Amino acid sequence: MDIKKIIIIVGLIIFSFVLTGCFKKKIDIKNTKRFSFSYTVGNYMYGSYLYELKLDKNGKYIISYKPDGVSDEEILQKEISKEDVKLLENVISKYNIYLWNGYNKVDKHVLDGNSFNLIYETKGNDYISASGYMKYPKGYKEFKEDIHNYYVNLFKEELD
Repeated sequence: MDIKKIIIIVGLIIFSFVLTGCFKKKIDIKNTKRFSFSYTVGNYMYGSYLYELKLDKNGKYIISYKPDGVSDEEILQKEISKEDVKLLENVISKYNIYLWNGYNKVDKHVLDGNSFNLIYETKGNDYISASGYMKYPKGYKEFKEDIHNYYVNLFKEELD
């Protein structure tokens, strides 16, 4: 085999790794500055969920939750402890969402479907962004269920 063929084969292998995301930068889920995850569940008014966590200018963590059927004006919010933030980080890190970074897929054959949007940012300004319309990254369903359970547990008093 001559050198040109070897170079072409190696180049194709590296190119395939780049396309499949094997070289994505691993972002550790810690020192969270911002987390936002939302998804739609229908085309009716307020047919969506929103889960957010933000670090405010005073160093306090404010968590927000909007269940399906609730208007933006009625979003539930409260301050949470750093221990609760760590619990959320543990839930998020289980799913290696850094591999989702840049995910943006759409099923063009569905006209009336559901979408999702995810943003994660650290205090060091590492950033993960993913979105989709009727297409979802690996582990999405389980991630969505765990995030939902975490938020419902934190807001159980307000939801009763």
